[in-house]
Amino acid sequence: MNWMNDIKALIFDMDGTLYQDYTFMGRYIRKMMEGRFSEEEIEETTACAYDILEGKGPIKLGYFYDPERLVFYRQEELHPVSCSDWEGTALDWNANAVGVLTYLGDPWGVAQLMAYRHGIPAEMGRNAFEEVRKEMLTEAYLIVKHAGLFDAIAALRGKRLILMTNSPLPTGQDFVDFLGAEDVFDEIYYDGKKPDGITGLSDKLIKEGFAPHEILSIGDHPWNDLHPVRRIGGHTCLVSRHQHDDATPWSASVASVEELAAFLMELKEQTSAERKEEIYG
Repeated sequence: MNWMNDIKALIFDMDGTLYQDYTFMGRYIRKMMEGRFSEEEIEETTACAYDILEGKGPIKLGYFYDPERLVFYRQEELHPVSCSDWEGTALDWNANAVGVLTYLGDPWGVAQLMAYRHGIPAEMGRNAFEEVRKEMLTEAYLIVKHAGLFDAIAALRGKRLILMTNSPLPTGQDFVDFLGAEDVFDEIYYDGKKPDGITGLSDKLIKEGFAPHEILSIGDHPWNDLHPVRRIGGHTCLVSRHQHDDATPWSASVASVEELAAFLMELKEQTSAERKEEIYG
């Protein structure tokens, strides 16, 4: 991977990238539905959500969907090419009549889709989000910190290391504190409003003198984390254990936090080897 030699700025996502936890999704859905839906409905909805995450149903990660009509669009190069309903039944559609669509990119997004499906009020969704985020830092449901990953990131000193998360304050800060990530990154952005935030950050880096091919974005949500950087000619690394119905050729792809740590160590070694070659010829 010769392109790795050129990387001078790395943009990291947090949730699903610096740690991986998929158990929260069922608890998140339950918190949104409890008290308004039957136990059977909650269990069916949770099972449906995990089927989507694991690629078992007709709806896939990497699809676009209309939150109001709940119509799902398979896409190629981010352009809808066909659509279907919940059961996967093909629907007639007019490409010119497609409204504002949402990209189904990660477990948080799958839970949000379930909220749309069941008409969960936005305030209840926010309350459930805040509750499950707090719960993820308690002993019973504690997320796992992979020390090797942060060692690998810290070993890239000399490069610009940036963390941008869509998680708002205070929960974003709580997670950064727990992970011990604050001292690892040169810059941290909360409530990043990605994908627009990634676009703005990339523009900022280019104005500072970084070339697009010197920027690497790492994340688990292709639409939020990767597509904006790839669009300008930057490099990308998808972090996901789950298959995405998105044929975009990422610069790299890893399934786990452990694999991400190994990838970053390879990047460091590639860069070090290049620097030695420059020095010694």
